[in-house]
Amino acid sequence: MRKFRVFMDIEKEENWLNAMAEKGWLCTRVSSLGYYHFEKRAESDHVIRIDYQSFKSKEAKERYIELYEDYGWKYLGGSYLHYWLKPADGMDELFSDRSSEKAYLKRLLSYYGTLGFSMVFMTFLLFNNSAQYTSLKQAYFTPGLWDKEGSDFVFVFLFETPFALMRFGMPWLFFVFGIAFVMMYLKFHKKIKEGQEPG
Repeated sequence: MRKFRVFMDIEKEENWLNAMAEKGWLCTRVSSLGYYHFEKRAESDHVIRIDYQSFKSKEAKERYIELYEDYGWKYLGGSYLHYWLKPADGMDELFSDRSSEKAYLKRLLSYYGTLGFSMVFMTFLLFNNSAQYTSLKQAYFTPGLWDKEGSDFVFVFLFETPFALMRFGMPWLFFVFGIAFVMMYLKFHKKIKEGQEPG
């Protein structure tokens, strides 16, 4: 089975994957486009964890994978977000001590902060450069569209509407995603400040 999901919150994504495992649907692979591949198991006493890491070289990533595999984790894939699976045995956390957990939270701050502030910045650049983002009518580029009548107007209008919606919606989409990522940044910043356990 394959499912498509988009998550802003890594913890919610992890909780969803583990809830699927409890129902007998074990995630076996995660694609970079948001597709999760599942296999049905009669019993699925496994746990999935997500880590955020970036690497300067292929060798560094290979060492990272080998380290966790030595501790019984199976790598499911990932580029910046890395997905790990292992049988539940009481040693189900990727981070064995508070310092490694804190380092993980700081990496999440970098992840969410970079994405959030970049998208909000892009939103303001787009809004400052074109009227098509503040008026849906301006997002239609067909010359003389609004002077057409009857079936000519309907055909051209229906044809261009999906493109106009994409043009008009792009900065709004950036803005919504940017705000969501900033909220996640603030969430994990608070956790570091208060010294709370994640989850």
